Amino acid sequence: MTRDIDQIIIGVRRRFPNVAVDQLKVSHPGDDDGLWFFALPGIRKDIQIESPSGMCPFIVEHDDMKSSSEALQASSIEEVIDAVSSYLQTLATQ
Repeated sequence: MTRDIDQIIIGVRRRFPNVAVDQLKVSHPGDDDGLWFFALPGIRKDIQIESPSGMCPFIVEHDDMKSSSEALQASSIEEVIDAVSSYLQTLATQ
């Protein structure tokens, strides 16, 4: 079974082939590693999505948010892809 995160990564890479995607590396096996970072080469800011299971819904946060209270909740794969891609497009055109 394919997890939503796998489809999200594929969808974002279709729009941004050079995007770097990194999953949080935890130090203890019981820690939650359900956090993925999306970044463009040469740009220090990133956007992250979070889901303990790698399945929707995801919490979406990026470096331009003032606090985590501004985080978005994306309920579908397409919604996550659109949110990540929109932010990456903003970064790419700055």
